[in-house]
Amino acid sequence: MRTGTIVGLSALAALAIGATGMALQGGWTVEGAGAGARLTARWAFPWFIAAWSASSLAALWPGGWRTTLLRRRRAVGLAFAANHFVHLGFILLTGLVFGHAFGWITVIGGGTGYLLIGAMALTSNDAAVRWMGRARWKLLHTVGGWIVLLIFANSYVGRIPEKPWVGVPATLLIAAALLLRLAAFLKARRPRAV
Repeated sequence: MRTGTIVGLSALAALAIGATGMALQGGWTVEGAGAGARLTARWAFPWFIAAWSASSLAALWPGGWRTTLLRRRRAVGLAFAANHFVHLGFILLTGLVFGHAFGWITVIGGGTGYLLIGAMALTSNDAAVRWMGRARWKLLHTVGGWIVLLIFANSYVGRIPEKPWVGVPATLLIAAALLLRLAAFLKARRPRAV
């Protein structure tokens, strides 16, 4: 399947998920838009974890679906970005249409996250790698990935007390992704036998 098809279908799915959540939990209200925002964030999250973990999985267990995931990581990452911008649409709906007020920390933190997601999406092509240079491109995608991971971690860890059925599995998935990253790093640093 082509990258554009994966991105388009996943974004349409995000829109359908958000609209269904909105319809079932309040309709054209702030509550409905909030439900759409929550569901689209939950839909985008596994796409991010898959893209962020692809190189670690392939380094630890080369071959099979892990190598395929690494080869298609650009498509998975762009699908995450498209899904998360659908999520942003529902967030903007709550604020701009229904007047929900956001704190400055949310605006600055979320805004920074979206700027990085947008920059990573715009530079997810070979021409951008050549234009920026491999080192600067890698820096953007590494820092951006870590910032997005921290934003998700903050969001899901904070939900554990009130919604453990959401916060606990997501937090465990983040912890697993971090352990994979650490294991892949340690494997790469291990001296090879001659």
